[in-house]
Amino acid sequence: MKQQVKEMMLNRGAVFCAVMFMFLVGIAGCGGEREKKEADLILGNWTHYKNRAYTLIAIDMKGTWISSVRIADVTSKIVASRGTARGTWHLDDKQLILTVEKSDIEDVWKKNDTHFYKVLEISKQLMVLESESGRKEEWKKTLTRKDKDDPSALNPIVTMAPYAVNLDRHSSNARDRYLCLNIHLKLMELMPEQTVPQFHPRARDAAIMYLSSLTYDDVSDFDRIRAQKKKLKDTLNPYMEGLIKDVVIDHVVIAVSTAKVEQFVIEHTAASTQEEPAEGEKGETSEEGVEKEDLKAL
Repeated sequence: MKQQVKEMMLNRGAVFCAVMFMFLVGIAGCGGEREKKEADLILGNWTHYKNRAYTLIAIDMKGTWISSVRIADVTSKIVASRGTARGTWHLDDKQLILTVEKSDIEDVWKKNDTHFYKVLEISKQLMVLESESGRKEEWKKTLTRKDKDDPSALNPIVTMAPYAVNLDRHSSNARDRYLCLNIHLKLMELMPEQTVPQFHPRARDAAIMYLSSLTYDDVSDFDRIRAQKKKLKDTLNPYMEGLIKDVVIDHVVIAVSTAKVEQFVIEHTAASTQEEPAEGEKGETSEEGVEKEDLKAL
């Protein structure tokens, strides 16, 4: 009898231990899921504003971050960029830990320092952090497309409809040629509150007039096409509040038939409804298939 009672007690103890083990594993699993969700929300580009200075930080899934500090004047336009810093990050029990590996803005991010922030609130648009000194900081998510060379820069992209114009004929005997371009405008760095100016129809008219004034000799090779970029930028900038940083040419075709022009316009008008082409994506220049070479975005 005593042996049966002993075995019963051991069995109950084993069941109790198993239940407790599963309960603790469940708690740990829930905690892990919450931390993973918060880590996902932290990814992205954030802006913190204080005393006319914008601190920008881009946090990626590889466990690294890059930050820059930009100073705005009273009109909220960028007047100076103070530098950049970069390092590694990880999230540990609602604590965001940033380690600085490189920096040329030592008063903000000192090299080899480690910063500990308590995550008080995190959502898709807002992150509230508390520093070790107890100071609370509000960081807002920025959704602007970034410059690939500087992920922390706010460089909006204005996508253009394709252009197709008659090139000017320098003589009546010259054959008809058509310049077909697919371009986009890279704007200067904007403050988070600064809106991207709308592309005015007059700007497109001005671009068409300028491009139509070019001859085949002006665009017969890549170097000459590149030379036209600055002039096109100067033509468009008065209509874009002087904010155009660069005119990027994704594709260029010199055609000798209207059929080729229609094909170009159809292809690139359809493409404009999809995801924008990556900067540096290859394009082409051709004349009825006689001359065709790969061209990186200009």
